Amino acid sequence: MTISTAALLRMRLQSQGLVRPVALGGPEQVVERLFALQGQDLAGVQWSLGLRSGVRRSEVRAAFASGALVRTWPFRGTLHVMAGRDVAWVLELTGRRTLTSAAKRHRDLGLDDGTVETARAVAVDSLAGGRSLSRQELFQTLDEHGVSTESQRGAHLLWSLCLSGTCVLGPFDGDAQRIVLLDEWVPQPRTLTREQALVEVVARYLAGHGPATEADLAWFTKLPLRDLRAGIDGCRDELTSFSLGGATYLAHAPTLDAVADQRPSAVLALPGFDELLLGYADRSASLPPQHAPRTVPGNNGLFKATVVSRGRVLGLWSRRSTATKTVVTVTPFDGAFPSDVVSGLLRVVHAYGTYLGHPTELLIGAGEPSTRAAGR
Repeated sequence: MTISTAALLRMRLQSQGLVRPVALGGPEQVVERLFALQGQDLAGVQWSLGLRSGVRRSEVRAAFASGALVRTWPFRGTLHVMAGRDVAWVLELTGRRTLTSAAKRHRDLGLDDGTVETARAVAVDSLAGGRSLSRQELFQTLDEHGVSTESQRGAHLLWSLCLSGTCVLGPFDGDAQRIVLLDEWVPQPRTLTREQALVEVVARYLAGHGPATEADLAWFTKLPLRDLRAGIDGCRDELTSFSLGGATYLAHAPTLDAVADQRPSAVLALPGFDELLLGYADRSASLPPQHAPRTVPGNNGLFKATVVSRGRVLGLWSRRSTATKTVVTVTPFDGAFPSDVVSGLLRVVHAYGTYLGHPTELLIGAGEPSTRAAGR
């Protein structure tokens, strides 16, 4: 079936749970649908969860405190939020491949297998029995045991310990997460065979991101195409396909059926690394190429927060918080935002204030009079 770009974006918004009224339930249900949400911007990924679930930030953090959600490095060597019970079997597929890709950098840092194993023993001994450490506390403990964390060694040691399934980032301490042992924090992980795991990766990615191409799936997982195609074959009966611009897009048919009557959000204020952009190798359907340099200045991999209307990026937003309020400033790429987008932004900023539990104010464009949108 041939579809339009508008139809592609509508289905993606529905699959990703970017609908009104909110339909996915709590943060755990959001992650169940999306499988993994890119999470190197911790404040941003919390908002990604909040806007899809309609809950406050405190409730998002409670899902991490319970062990239902964690942050770790399951795909592309990049931090993601995942369900704790899915971490072990995903790392069985991806962890060793990711570690191998960093072998030269680790040699340059003097991180041989023996050093990593010593760090693992120190971490396990320090965290066993339900204990947790901040990043700084872990690095200090490693230094005290003769494992230097200078330069980037500490960050790469933590990365390696998480990729091997020893540790994850779990409960919040202020605005940061503490490090815990995966097997203690998630005592009942799911166990899948490799064949089952490949099918699950394909089905879960497409359920939360579809329609998407094989290239999108390969970019997201960094797994070989032969493995992904085996996964596709294993769930072929659950998939449907579309054609657009000469490319074939796959989607998870049961999910599309379930969301068909849900109304996509017309206007969104997405954090910089939200899956609506970051979940795909080809982002041109949502982000016109002429606006990419402003969204990712210098193509440096650091995405700015975006204003999105009907799945397309129309501008950027930023926030500035004081003790009494948070000011959200939105800036259009071209001219002025249409009046319906401004109305939508008022609702979005109100929802953002409710999520933060903090009064908010909308400022449209630099130097223009502001329009208030209070939210607690």
